[in-house]
Amino acid sequence: MDGAAQFFIGAGGALAGYIIIGIAAAIGKIVGGLLLHFKFDHFILFMIKIRKKNKGFSIGLCDPQPYISCRMTDPKDTRMRNLIYGAFSMAVALFFTETACFQIWGTKLMPKNIFTMSMAMVMVGYTFVLMVLLAFNQKQKADSGAAGIMRREYERCYAAIREGRAPAELEIQTVAYTGKLTDLSVYKKYLLMLYYHFLDQGDYDSLRNVMDEMEDHVPDKWSRGEISSLCEFVFYNVIIQPNEGKAHFYGTSFLAKMEGNEEANIKRVFAYWLYFVKKDKGAALQIAMEAMKAVGSYSLTGCRDMEMRFIEALIKRIEQTSS
Repeated sequence: MDGAAQFFIGAGGALAGYIIIGIAAAIGKIVGGLLLHFKFDHFILFMIKIRKKNKGFSIGLCDPQPYISCRMTDPKDTRMRNLIYGAFSMAVALFFTETACFQIWGTKLMPKNIFTMSMAMVMVGYTFVLMVLLAFNQKQKADSGAAGIMRREYERCYAAIREGRAPAELEIQTVAYTGKLTDLSVYKKYLLMLYYHFLDQGDYDSLRNVMDEMEDHVPDKWSRGEISSLCEFVFYNVIIQPNEGKAHFYGTSFLAKMEGNEEANIKRVFAYWLYFVKKDKGAALQIAMEAMKAVGSYSLTGCRDMEMRFIEALIKRIEQTSS
């Protein structure tokens, strides 16, 4: 067998090991989450995303990710519950790894060749990475400083909103950004929870401060996973604090990323964009009606009343200006 063939066989084994452990870790999270009564949120397989909806599940595409991941939310969110949840993921991955290694070098039920050796080595390495990540994540969440607070507050608020709590009802502890790149992604999600909180309350002074902070961390290139934040940049600059330049700036990226997204918040922002920016009352009314129908299946259950208020306000304005 020539070198090229051996390389591709070995690469195939490595990919198989990577996928096996990724799926095993996800299975562990699902099993552990169900035992602890967590709520399923989403599962990502590279660029395929399965998300829990109000009734059933939705399957769609997301930005390509170099990993397999599963997320479940904890309505109680305690350190011990999160540790057990993470341990299940690691335990299942470790079981798959030990089984494969034992069958290759122990019972020899699996042939020892380039494919299986590559697969086993990747499985061992990936499992070790999961163990390190579990310890690292638990340390971050347990941190009494800003990094730990923002993580706990984000996860608590996100789970509460998914369970049906209105953002306005939440009490959110405010913290400043740590300045560490490892905290940035969580901090941006935390800021979005704050944004929903003040938007739902109608506290536009506080909302302006949050938006200013969010603007300090705008990415060079938006991903589909950031569409919820991106759409609020558009909404804020279209109706809350009108700024035509910023509305067009963020609107360009929003229009490119929103294609195929049927969530109520995306349609709500698009309807406002059509009415206030494009001056197209007919199209705005059509999208607003679609947004109203989508509210009942919006994944952030606690935001549904807020979404409906903004959608109804736009429809009322369109009808009044059309008469």
